[in-house]
Amino acid sequence: MNRFYRFRAGFVVVATAALAVAGCGGGSANDALPLIRATIAVKAVSMGGTCESVPVRVTPKALAGEANKYANNKMIVTEVPTTGPTDENGAPMCNGSAETLPLAPGVWEFSAPLRSDTYKCERDIQAGGDLKIVFVDGGEGCSGVVAPAEPAAEPAPAAEGETPAAN
Repeated sequence: MNRFYRFRAGFVVVATAALAVAGCGGGSANDALPLIRATIAVKAVSMGGTCESVPVRVTPKALAGEANKYANNKMIVTEVPTTGPTDENGAPMCNGSAETLPLAPGVWEFSAPLRSDTYKCERDIQAGGDLKIVFVDGGEGCSGVVAPAEPAAEPAPAAEGETPAAN
């Protein structure tokens, strides 16, 4: 009699496990959609010779299309750890990069608080699109381009008969 109950209990456990596995294995067509991750790179000025992680806020603005069921559709924060400082043209710079959690396709805003200011940009995130977000301290947006400094204004040439002004 004791063997019968053990057999029956073992059978129930095996049957329950088989049903649980059968229920999980199917998946959906949504699983075939890509997981889209953006790579965030940061180049920030070091203060006091230390480098800290930079919290980059990623906020959806206008989502469009179908997303993998694991994709985020709400605001998230990606911590970008930085290393250094390294000497770059006489300035101590901290460098780092990190990948976001999976993002739903659409327009997302990226915002990074760097030493000189908080920089923001919007980027259309698509599976085959530009997924590199680069923040550089002193450069507007997230293209990684720093605008060249404007050259100093040249003094106007003196008109005939006038002497140039002394500085």
